[in-house]
Amino acid sequence: MGHFPEHRKNPPRWTGFLPSWPFGTRLSLLGRLLRALAMAALIGLAAGSGLAAWQATRSIRVELAAALANARADMAATPPPPVASAAGWPATLCDSFDGNRHIQAQITDHTGQVLHQSRLAAGPRPPVWFLRATAPAMAPVILTPTGLPAGWHLRLRADATNEAAERWGELRVQLATITLLVLLIAGSCCVVVIRGLRPLATLSDGYARIAAGEEMVDLPEAGPADIAGQAASFNRMARALRTATAQNRHLQDQVTRIAEEERADIARDLHDEVGPLLFGITTFTATLARAAQEGRHDAIPAQVRAIQDATGSIQRTLRAILQRLHDTPGHRLPDTLEGIVLFWNIVAPHIVFTVSCDPALATLDDMTDDALSHVAQEAVSNAARHGRPSRIALHATRGGGRIVLSVHDDGTAGPHAPGFGLAGMHCRLAALGGSLEITRERGWTVLASLPDPDHPLIPHPMAPEAHDA
Repeated sequence: MGHFPEHRKNPPRWTGFLPSWPFGTRLSLLGRLLRALAMAALIGLAAGSGLAAWQATRSIRVELAAALANARADMAATPPPPVASAAGWPATLCDSFDGNRHIQAQITDHTGQVLHQSRLAAGPRPPVWFLRATAPAMAPVILTPTGLPAGWHLRLRADATNEAAERWGELRVQLATITLLVLLIAGSCCVVVIRGLRPLATLSDGYARIAAGEEMVDLPEAGPADIAGQAASFNRMARALRTATAQNRHLQDQVTRIAEEERADIARDLHDEVGPLLFGITTFTATLARAAQEGRHDAIPAQVRAIQDATGSIQRTLRAILQRLHDTPGHRLPDTLEGIVLFWNIVAPHIVFTVSCDPALATLDDMTDDALSHVAQEAVSNAARHGRPSRIALHATRGGGRIVLSVHDDGTAGPHAPGFGLAGMHCRLAALGGSLEITRERGWTVLASLPDPDHPLIPHPMAPEAHDA
């Protein structure tokens, strides 16, 4: 069964400590933390600025309200003017407020026209937007002191200009202090975060070196406790990988040596046992030809029996060699399935395997065993390499004159154009009268079915040595 190949994302490129991310990709852990710190700094700055502005507005309102209350009290305590100076009394009363920082006095007649007006104390002016934002809307106080002509009034109006200018100077100092504190705190946090996450770059570099095939990789177990623990785990993994690699090389050397020894044994057996028999057959054939040419027909049967005996000995020797080649430990189907699962447990440990095999399948003949083993290996390999499964189940049964092997995975990738593996499975099964079915239901299922060669009603397949003979 074929599958679409798995699409793998390219890992980020690391330049020193900071990763170089392509546009549009997700931020790294460091980027997210720095962005969170920047947002926290902006929120803190906005909150501090808002609190300082609210305090300035409240202070202006309180100050102006107190100034109006004091002016009202002063007017209530002011005695009436002497009769001789009654004509200039309104102007004198209004001018008494000259230079006041918060209150402006106005004398109005019965029509509301302003006749006299005091001058506010001169001083710096705040920005217009700040004055509009902080100046409270306070109604003027209208009084009628004794000595004013009928219909005339004294209007006391609160002016926030001078108080706003004073609060604006204080606010700028407060904002500068808040900004400096926020920047200091945010900068300190950034330094702590960058220094704390710096070992992650070393850990990532170690994984990249392992992936590139480098074996002698050991990371310094420094930094915070959790990151130092990750580095220690990485070093243990690297040592285990080096040990496994050395063991694999040793096993490969052993396999190569054993294969060379086995080839030497087979060559020796062929030379020592089959060679003399072939020479004997050649000799017997020459003797048989001479006996027929000379008319000694009574010697022909003995030469024919000798040739038959030599041929039988050669067949028995070849059969023994083939038996030794095929019947190696772990070659039977149950052992083959266990070996496949053991191999893929090492290569893809995230896949959960389940195996169910009828013990009676351990007695299959070589051709049937080889065909089913090939189907199992190819199906599991295709599913594990291309299907992205989490579970693979192998199930083999024998009964009713049929042998059935099922390989089911829960992968999601679909099949593509048939390849050599799929064609090989079809050919092997078809040569033994079997069939191959591939279905999809909650995953993919490869179902191989063969006639049981040991069933009484099933003709036995021809052995390779008999076919060669």
